Amino acid sequence: MDDELNNDFEFMSSVEITKAIAKKIKPIRKKRFKTQELFAKHIGISYSKYARFEKSGQIQLVDFIEVIKGVNRIDEIQGLFEQKEEVIKW
Repeated sequence: MDDELNNDFEFMSSVEITKAIAKKIKPIRKKRFKTQELFAKHIGISYSKYARFEKSGQIQLVDFIEVIKGVNRIDEIQGLFEQKEEVIKW
């Protein structure tokens, strides 16, 4: 992954995007929960599932939602699919 494109999801594969998201969540998680095990217990998923997510980016969607809620970022997910009014210029 090219450093210049590090944060530009448009040019990344799905695997690269999931790894980048996990990499961004890790420091947020570490501020409140020192270990993966404590965080996983707090959000109600198994330690192995959460550890795999931080390592590979792989996680089920329902568990990902729990992760997002656990790092207090669920409001950002809500805005993802809001319909935006398209303006057509002639």
